[in-house]
Amino acid sequence: MPFILYAARAVPTLKRGYSLVRRWNELPPGERDAVQQQGRRAIAAIMAVKAAATASRSVSDPPADWEAALDAARHPGSAERMAKEIVERLQEVSESTAGEIARAVGAAGKDDTTFDQAMRIAQSDGYIRRVGVNFRGIRWDTTEWADKQLLDSPHIRQIEKSIVAFIASFGLVSLDHISGRLGLEEDAPELRGALERAVSDGSVEWYGNGIYGLPRERLADFEPEIDLWAETRPPHEDQDFSGAIDELEGAVRDLAAAMKATGGSTANGTIEEEAGDPGPYEALRRLQELHDAGALTDEEYAAKKAELLQRI
Repeated sequence: MPFILYAARAVPTLKRGYSLVRRWNELPPGERDAVQQQGRRAIAAIMAVKAAATASRSVSDPPADWEAALDAARHPGSAERMAKEIVERLQEVSESTAGEIARAVGAAGKDDTTFDQAMRIAQSDGYIRRVGVNFRGIRWDTTEWADKQLLDSPHIRQIEKSIVAFIASFGLVSLDHISGRLGLEEDAPELRGALERAVSDGSVEWYGNGIYGLPRERLADFEPEIDLWAETRPPHEDQDFSGAIDELEGAVRDLAAAMKATGGSTANGTIEEEAGDPGPYEALRRLQELHDAGALTDEEYAAKKAELLQRI
């Protein structure tokens, strides 16, 4: 079966899994501990399926284990280093064409292979985006997750604290690992806003290709609690991916049943039943999608975004 069909099968279960893990995290300690095994299993299953999905669209394969992740962080390739330079350049100016960016970061030109890969890394990791075109070419700018305008609210700060604590246990993790642990999709505005805060204040370092971790100097003698990378290594065969989705479906089903059995107040209901008012974070995500699709002008997008941010 083509990968895209497996992915389509996984999406509804992933969404329900995110919702259940998020509510599991919100349970009182006693209730959460009562279903800890099911919660951890669901998180691991989400991570594994998301890692497989990411592997299909990433610039390079994700690390296979902790040692590979550590090597990638300690010895970043030229494209990873240039990706960070590209983001830093766009943080200094309002917009730039690919040619202007290439000159600023010392690339041979906009068609330079390393520069092209670096641009794809920065874009796939969510830090730059196309904003228009003029006679000089396609124009690029930072996304709201790299514009240095940090979201600040108790909720965002709590998520930031959770991200920092999670990374402190494993040293290096992927965005999919963070997403699965918190029960938030990787493009959730509250997750990206909290991660932006952590990177900005130096608690977390972005290593490119969706890898985040402790600052480089703290990795020297670090020993992770478990090899998270090996445990969530993406399957390479269709049969393995099908099995990963089967595991996800079973883990989500068992977590839902266990939470319901505990009588937890947040354990009942489905995602669809909760979706009446999407809240400011989901609304921000939908607004971004409309803007990217061309359904909203820049002015309409900016005005509505400002209104939603006031609700956070």
